Amino acid sequence: MNTWDICKNCGGDRDIHHYKTDQCPFGGREAPIGRKQEWKSTTFETKNEVDELRKSIKKLLARVEELEAQVKRLQSGSDFEESVRIHPCA
Repeated sequence: MNTWDICKNCGGDRDIHHYKTDQCPFGGREAPIGRKQEWKSTTFETKNEVDELRKSIKKLLARVEELEAQVKRLQSGSDFEESVRIHPCA
């Protein structure tokens, strides 16, 4: 099964969606034998993993920038470090 065959709304396979309206099955699966199939108002939409990955990468890059800035501040020889440095008396 390909990832583009999975609905991002219900998580169900493309084949279980309504053949005319493309509506999602209630619960993301076929109704048990003897029960009437119920349909949601949502319709089949391809799960776009590339877009999801791009969003995740953007968040991670923003976090990396924050951490790099923090490391730079800590390694820059801060005022605190200068204030506690012990100078030898000559």
